[in-house]
Amino acid sequence: MKRELSALSDAGRLSVVTDASTCAKHLREFPGDAPVLDSAQFLMTHVLPRLAITRKLPVVAVHHNCSAQRLSEQPMTEALARACADKIAVLNSVTCCGYAGDKGLFFPELNAHATRFARSDIPAGCTLGVSTVSTCASGLSEHAGVPFVGLASLLEWASRPIQ
Repeated sequence: MKRELSALSDAGRLSVVTDASTCAKHLREFPGDAPVLDSAQFLMTHVLPRLAITRKLPVVAVHHNCSAQRLSEQPMTEALARACADKIAVLNSVTCCGYAGDKGLFFPELNAHATRFARSDIPAGCTLGVSTVSTCASGLSEHAGVPFVGLASLLEWASRPIQ
């Protein structure tokens, strides 16, 4: 894996970017010269400074998945959400979405149990949530009462030209 990451990054000249914090955490376990960024790091460092935010949501729910917590990326995720919303609401009741990679696909009761209190963290007027892992977003969309998307989707919406 170290060799493949080095080749992808042109011996560390380019970053390897993944849109899943779980993948970033795993890829960083292979020491080498390839810088690995997850979506929060990449969007905060390379995309947000170049965007013109044209619209904001009143409030966005934020899920800090297990890997993002281990990577200490909560501040970046929250900053990106704040750039696109007047307020953010962190899901304090969901410390793990219960998907455990792909296990929640085969055992949906894991996700249902882990997210059973998520609706109580969604404030009135909140119509969207974000997570840096698509399986977490999928499970939360099903159980939290609002759709969850990735950070890139939120930034894309917030930077669309107003017509």
